[in-house]
Amino acid sequence: MKRAIFLALVLMISIASHSQEKNIETESVALDNLITFVVENYSIDSDSDKTRNMTFLIETYADKFTTEDSVILKQAFKLLSKRVTEDDLISMVMYSNFNGIALGQTAATDLTKLLYTIEHPKSSVKTFQEDGIELAYEFTKENFIEEAENSVVMIRIPNRTAEVVATESVNTKETKKKKSNAIVLTAIAILPEIIAIIKD
Repeated sequence: MKRAIFLALVLMISIASHSQEKNIETESVALDNLITFVVENYSIDSDSDKTRNMTFLIETYADKFTTEDSVILKQAFKLLSKRVTEDDLISMVMYSNFNGIALGQTAATDLTKLLYTIEHPKSSVKTFQEDGIELAYEFTKENFIEEAENSVVMIRIPNRTAEVVATESVNTKETKKKKSNAIVLTAIAILPEIIAIIKD
């Protein structure tokens, strides 16, 4: 009986210690506040000597980001790359319109890879998944680094879907009007020739 209690106690302690080991910090920030977030959370003069393992979970609403959103993301990641060390790692996972890992673990100072992923989010994803949020946490757990600050940072880009849809519907209507006007103009242009053929 004592042995069974001892084994149960050891099992509970190992489960508790294992769950504490996988401590993943979660943050959420709107795109408009991303640069401020980077300044406040990734200090150049940080007292911590722990490496960082960061997974950025970025909301998508189309195949690419608008110019304005792309500029904000690029500036934020440029700033971040200057505030981290070569030992720090970064990953990017996309969610919402399409879901997948756009950038696997890479050095957080590798600005070329970071900017390419922002410019080409959909083509950077090799395998599309059902749920990007769950994927980000699974990816972070699989790539968990002991003795490091492991985090998932969700970047929300609110109210973009309606604008994209409205733009597409307006363009469709304009195209239809142009085609019908072209047909009318063509018919009017060849009308005298048709009348001349009928008279002959």
